[in-house]
Amino acid sequence: MTLIFKMIGILFCLLVLYVIWQAQELRHFNRTGYQVCSDKLKEVHKWVVLADLHLWRYGRHNERLLQAIREETPEAILIPGDLIVHTKPERFFVAEELIKQLTAIAPVYFSNGNHESRLEDPEHANYVPYQQLKKRMAELGVHILNNEREIVKAGADELVMIGLELPLSYYKKGVETPLAPDELSRCLGEPDASRYQILLAHTPKYIPEYFAWGADLCLSGHYHGGLVCIPGIGSVVSPQFELLPKYSFGRFDEGTRTALVSRGMGTHTFHIRIFNRSELLVVTAKPEPCGGIQ
Repeated sequence: MTLIFKMIGILFCLLVLYVIWQAQELRHFNRTGYQVCSDKLKEVHKWVVLADLHLWRYGRHNERLLQAIREETPEAILIPGDLIVHTKPERFFVAEELIKQLTAIAPVYFSNGNHESRLEDPEHANYVPYQQLKKRMAELGVHILNNEREIVKAGADELVMIGLELPLSYYKKGVETPLAPDELSRCLGEPDASRYQILLAHTPKYIPEYFAWGADLCLSGHYHGGLVCIPGIGSVVSPQFELLPKYSFGRFDEGTRTALVSRGMGTHTFHIRIFNRSELLVVTAKPEPCGGIQ
């Protein structure tokens, strides 16, 4: 009996330590820097990528996050979806509060993630609150790109900023859904091969298809780094219940094309991050030649 009590005591202590560790871990984020290069560029550009915030806050009014972004002095702030949680309209004010501050730092480009796409359905209970939020974001100057593109004049360069919004059928959990051969052309039209094309594509599942379509730089999130990572192995499971997902976080290159997948900035439903801290991406794009991670 004494041994049993000791084991229970040890397990209880481990549980308390785990809870304390997670409480601390979820309050912090890393800045991960990447360099990309292209012969389509004439000048150096710098962007920050804010994926999967899910109404999370880092400090009062997100001041720690905002300060980190200010310190990077980005040319633009890129948000590839899931700024919100679709079931929490009472907290949409957190997103609006943040957006107001972000647009004072640099131009903001946003495309829907699966949480926002759910709220494009007029039958959804939270359709109206999201449409109101989106209207307010546009009024604040956010460039909302849902299957749209915008040519951005940046110094001597013209960049093409593109936002991809895939149908929700591609986000079904536990189902392997190949991308239809014409899906990207249907959503985005034909690529502009003469300019540097930046694709905000929430899910990284279809990175090879994004490259084949013609994106020079793909920026994604969605997988939250897999929530739980095993050192030396990687993510355990994706939000769509894929075991050991290939594109859960990090850098993926194919020839001159690059995809950067963020571990995300927030969580929802399961507030867990084990060996998988949140991250803000800082991307520096340069004319060729250039190399590697900063």
